[in-house]
Amino acid sequence: MLEIKTIKSSMLSDFKLSDPYETVIVLPATQMVLAKKASEVMKERTNQEGLLLIVEDDLRFGFIMVSNLVYIKTTSRYFGYVAQDAYPGQLWLDLGLEAIKTKNGGLLAFSDGRFFGRLAIFGLADRLWLNTIYNGVLFYPEYKAHYGDTELSVIAVYADKLVYDPKCLLIEVDYEKHMTRNNPDDERLFIERSKAGFDGRVPPFVPG
Repeated sequence: MLEIKTIKSSMLSDFKLSDPYETVIVLPATQMVLAKKASEVMKERTNQEGLLLIVEDDLRFGFIMVSNLVYIKTTSRYFGYVAQDAYPGQLWLDLGLEAIKTKNGGLLAFSDGRFFGRLAIFGLADRLWLNTIYNGVLFYPEYKAHYGDTELSVIAVYADKLVYDPKCLLIEVDYEKHMTRNNPDDERLFIERSKAGFDGRVPPFVPG
């Protein structure tokens, strides 16, 4: 059974896990009503054991920092990241773990209804591969809210480690998505880093 725990970002410095988990999933949240609704459906629609940790971001660290802090504090072989606007299909985690294990993947892109496997906006990663990328964190830490998943996905593609199975559903449900834009500082950083191939991990390119 998937276990759900809740913590505030202001308490992450003291956060410790006593139980070993094969899979830990972080859900950074700014709207706890949405986060709790999403997490309950995620729990109901999987038979897998693991931990789903909801982090109420009371200090407004941002999605990237919260995800990285939880990643540093855990040791699970598989580590996932989701959001309060994610809605799971049946057996979402069961199928996701099966896909990343059988295909020897490094990063699974859940089927989100937008990017169809090109980008892991909701993802499940193998820590053995992840730890070869950013020296012990999930996302490049200078991003605040956006583009961390984009950069990681591009690196996974070039390493032939990005996995996609359309049955692994985590649909993005955000009715105001078209009304907001990405963090401009994150966008500028992504463009700068892409021109350098993300520290030489991929061929340099200019985002189109």
